[in-house]
Amino acid sequence: MNHTMDNDNRITAFRAVHPGETLAEELKERGIKQKELAKAIGIQPSHLNELIKGKRSFTTAVAMALEKELGIPYDFWMRLQYGYEHDCLVIAQREVEEQQRSRREPPLLNKVATIL
Repeated sequence: MNHTMDNDNRITAFRAVHPGETLAEELKERGIKQKELAKAIGIQPSHLNELIKGKRSFTTAVAMALEKELGIPYDFWMRLQYGYEHDCLVIAQREVEEQQRSRREPPLLNKVATIL
């Protein structure tokens, strides 16, 4: 199982997937080099590389440029970005809750000893 349900019954992945991963796959499938795409959409190659590596967020301007150049709708990229941000927040909250729960629960050996 690669996901959990949050309190709103929304499925949340265990690992948030940045839209840059999707863009990297698309470029690979089309045989487009990062430098070529960066030039075509009017950004520095280093900026595009940071998007692909998940170090930068996709903005409206980038999403619109990708739509124009690749034909993939702007709202597709923005939904991926918003989904990534949501998943990051939910994952972080889940980790905090798990840490708090583990502090309150007695160690496993105590539980086993109680059962025996």
